[in-house]
Amino acid sequence: MRRILIAPCLLALAACKPGDSRQAAAGSGTGADSAGTGARVAWSYNPHAQVTLTGGDPLTVETGPAVIVWPAGAKPLAPPYTVRARLQKHTGRLHEGTGLLFGGADLDKPENQQSYSYFLTRGDGSFLIKLRKGAEIPIVQDWTAHPSVRRDTEEGGRANDLMVQVTAQDVAFFINGTQVARLPAAQFQTRGVAGLRVSHELQLEVTGFQASPGIHPPDVRP
Repeated sequence: MRRILIAPCLLALAACKPGDSRQAAAGSGTGADSAGTGARVAWSYNPHAQVTLTGGDPLTVETGPAVIVWPAGAKPLAPPYTVRARLQKHTGRLHEGTGLLFGGADLDKPENQQSYSYFLTRGDGSFLIKLRKGAEIPIVQDWTAHPSVRRDTEEGGRANDLMVQVTAQDVAFFINGTQVARLPAAQFQTRGVAGLRVSHELQLEVTGFQASPGIHPPDVRP
């Protein structure tokens, strides 16, 4: 088992169902929501096997397989909206990607029934834009090297700020404040739940996750 750290999001709930995680139940105390109010935050995740979520800010996820994580009870977002988070891999293989998902539907169902769009980076300094349409996973933009992606070092991963701006016309993708792609919205599923996608056996820390209406500018930290 490897340990992955994920920060909280927008929605606070008092109770969890199977597959959900709550800070109090995890024994980590009360964390903050994405607005910094200190509310308890519940998350859902899939798959459940070999995946354990605990904590709040940050939220700790122990995983073997790849996992998708999203705010429990999240309502679908419709354009325009912005999704952002800071991701830092501490351990894990160079080629395993981590990042944001948006336009999610049926995330709690088996993988071959899920649908969402996703935007990943990996430690070799490249990014990927892809879809899941049930059993199909069409590539929108294959792994592409870009100087804005902070590459892994011998000591481990480096933090990358990811952001997606979704409008009715197009979707813009940012890494560390730099736009790396802008593509027609028609290529994506844009209405739906936003969250995170984390690949196999990584130790990852995610902070500042936000999924909110409107188009917001990049907020890059050193």
